[in-house]
Amino acid sequence: MKKNKLAVLGLAVGLLAFGGAVQAGTSYSYYNTTVGKFNGSGYTGYQTKASSGTYGHLDSRSVGGSYVVDARMQASSGTGSWVRNVTDNDFRSLPNSVPAGTSARVQFSNDLDTPVDVQVTGYWRSN
Repeated sequence: MKKNKLAVLGLAVGLLAFGGAVQAGTSYSYYNTTVGKFNGSGYTGYQTKASSGTYGHLDSRSVGGSYVVDARMQASSGTGSWVRNVTDNDFRSLPNSVPAGTSARVQFSNDLDTPVDVQVTGYWRSN
């Protein structure tokens, strides 16, 4: 009986830890990341793609310093085309070829001539 309780407790802790690391793709996740200067990158956390062939959604709240960034969905298998010139209070669809069940994230990129790190915040979902 004691072994069963420990096994159930271990399983519950493991599921909670995993659930915090990768969220379901149908719910929006908050992001707050820094995009490096001179064509640098920044990344959101991962979500598990719920459906193949569906666009993700990006709800940009702020892009620091009156700059713009580019964004795309990225995964180990499949990626998306760049969505250009994302700015403050901007809502964009993220086309992609990421299959269902795959962990995906959004990659942000600055222009080659952006001389500073840019802070970006908002929400996204992989769908």
